[in-house]
Amino acid sequence: MSMTAGAGLDNGFTGTERAVLRALSDGRRRTVAEVCAELSAARSSVVHALSGLQAADVVVEHPAERSARGRPARGWSLAASPGLLAVVVAAAHGFLAGMVRPDGEVLAAVHGTADLTPPAAVLELLDRAIAQAEISARHIELAVLGLPGPSLFAGTAGPGPLGGSHLRRFRDWAGRPAADIVGEHLNRPVFCENDANLAALGEAVYGKSAAADSVLHVSLTHGTGAGLVIGGKLHRGGSRLAGEIGHLHVDDGGQLCECGARGCFWQTTSIPALLSELATAHGRTFSVSDLDAAAAAGELEIIRALRGFGRSLGRRIADFVVFLDPQAIVVDSTLGAASHVIADGIREAVDQYTPPQLAASVQISSGSLGVSAHLKGAAALVRTENLLVDPGHGSAARRPSGAGLS
Repeated sequence: MSMTAGAGLDNGFTGTERAVLRALSDGRRRTVAEVCAELSAARSSVVHALSGLQAADVVVEHPAERSARGRPARGWSLAASPGLLAVVVAAAHGFLAGMVRPDGEVLAAVHGTADLTPPAAVLELLDRAIAQAEISARHIELAVLGLPGPSLFAGTAGPGPLGGSHLRRFRDWAGRPAADIVGEHLNRPVFCENDANLAALGEAVYGKSAAADSVLHVSLTHGTGAGLVIGGKLHRGGSRLAGEIGHLHVDDGGQLCECGARGCFWQTTSIPALLSELATAHGRTFSVSDLDAAAAAGELEIIRALRGFGRSLGRRIADFVVFLDPQAIVVDSTLGAASHVIADGIREAVDQYTPPQLAASVQISSGSLGVSAHLKGAAALVRTENLLVDPGHGSAARRPSGAGLS
């Protein structure tokens, strides 16, 4: 029995027992010491909770593994392994469908073009990911959708500009909510989150910045945006728009933005804008792959442009550093070698425009997960929001209106 199918198991358990269940919800084995450290709980409380859960046939104890030193520790896991997660990311410059285990292991990833808004095309992409993972739909526990604009995780998008018509093609497929269509196709629960937030959570939980308590992840390939993770969980903000750095104001006389404001940052500082500038300057088209290759080859003109791009971005991020004092800033690593150069430019700007003590305390680097960040972020979302253990708890607040449910 899967944990979602057995959600009723969570009812009637003590608070510590529920916390232990959530700690084990990704299916991995953990020792008592590991569970204690994750929950910041006393050993006696965790041991007592595990005993109660074992008596209820919810968790199982595994024989101790041999250790080179000290007393070998026994491991604990759920009695029934959780199912797999289906992930679809719909962004302005492409689609991604994948399959991932709750522990973050990516089984399949399939990319599509930016014009996959007809439902049949998106579902075909999802089916390809299922086939690539060599599973069937019955192995899927739930689905996560990554969509631009306000986070839909805590409710439906409001009538504000960033939830308006320019995002409708990503959120409404053939006039219907995307979650409805995916939910009916898989016959599984569907949860929606901002696409940049998923990448941020993936890097913050599974990437090289996992030890940092506060992480700002800057997304660039699919638009200029960011996600903020504090204490291992997403910070969405009151309007669910935290991290929309692309809509910072920079020019009173700038173009009217799709969001309804004028002179937004992304209009002049975005990867598409940079590619357009390079094309004009060099008389040929440039792609993200070209940026990666040029940076890897050490082409000075392209590196100078990338570093200048990073400094422009870093000038805005410097203000964020002063306000929040984050431990880590991670740059979208899907740009390959170009990500490292952009991170260097951001570093220069932060060093110049923030107090030395703040600048010295923040780590700035390219991400480590590449295209897997969104997929691993979906696994992290499922675990940090307790979606496998307790999907019925507060369901009205957790699911977008019209989300497909099993």
